[in-house]
Amino acid sequence: MNIYKLAVLSTIMATGSVLAANPTINVSGKITPPACHANIAGDGNLVWDPISHNSLSNTAFTALEAKPATLQITCESGLTTRMAFWSVDANASSAAPGIKVPGTSGSNGENAARIYGIGLDPVTNNKIGNFSLIGKTSSYDGTENNQTVGYVDNGSGHNTESFGVANLTQGWGLGSTQEWTVLDVTSKTPALANSFTFTFDVVPQINKKSQITNAQEVPFSGSVQFFVRYF
Repeated sequence: MNIYKLAVLSTIMATGSVLAANPTINVSGKITPPACHANIAGDGNLVWDPISHNSLSNTAFTALEAKPATLQITCESGLTTRMAFWSVDANASSAAPGIKVPGTSGSNGENAARIYGIGLDPVTNNKIGNFSLIGKTSSYDGTENNQTVGYVDNGSGHNTESFGVANLTQGWGLGSTQEWTVLDVTSKTPALANSFTFTFDVVPQINKKSQITNAQEVPFSGSVQFFVRYF
């Protein structure tokens, strides 16, 4: 009889322990910053017609026909910001300095800091050449600024809001150590806007004939990635 009473008491204590537990509602989530979207108009893939080995120069690099490319940045409705962008070359080690890009000033095409690689010859293992990005036009919220570009030689630092002014009509090439920005046409400071565009001429150059094999086809390809920051 005593054993039965102890068993009942033990059951009551266990039941009381379950009822003492505290039910919980967990609340979580996240708040995202205002978003801007960057892309290259079209699909970003530029293809040049097959180039005859015989058409290459014996003494200098051969510049190919320029093709246009447009960087577009569009922000959420109602959001205005300033922006800057820089480039990273996926084939930097294969870039060979060549000749000055026709119709431009400065050292575009010749300066190792202003060219991007297009690979190695599969037979000779020589560098095939390079390509340059020559700034042409820019706009913000539909306002065109085809005269000037904001630039800074910042290396790996990406935090400045102060930019120099360069004349786009002189044919400036984007350097791998530079940031560029779209400038307000009046203040010549980074434009505050909801959308931006920047167009380039993409100009490849092929190495001298003696550096490229004529025993087989030699494909070339290059890739440059843009990074965009907002401030």
